[in-house]
Amino acid sequence: MGRKGKDAEKKFTSNGDDFNFSIAVNEQWEDKDGAEHKNTDWFQIQVWGPLAKFAATLKAGTPVIVEGKIRPETYTADGVEHKTFSIKADYIRKIDYSATSEASESKTSKPAKKKAK
Repeated sequence: MGRKGKDAEKKFTSNGDDFNFSIAVNEQWEDKDGAEHKNTDWFQIQVWGPLAKFAATLKAGTPVIVEGKIRPETYTADGVEHKTFSIKADYIRKIDYSATSEASESKTSKPAKKKAK
């Protein structure tokens, strides 16, 4: 679970529209001395089809749950190889903290099933 970063970037691919956006996952903890610590990890999310249309409607800062396949990626910057992970989303759920019942707490979107080739 995290909060959506900036608005989704639309890319055109041979398989149709592809959207990429990021989510921030915040972590807070206290060490044994009582000092508070905070950390934020960013994940790049890739979506397509009906799921991409749903993701494009989400505003920056919206709390979401994303499920999907984790894809490791590497890149080189200033001669140093870096590893990062992106998530190819299969499911996105918008969390609405202002809702009063579980039935209205979220909006869910799942992609259409892929056709066999």
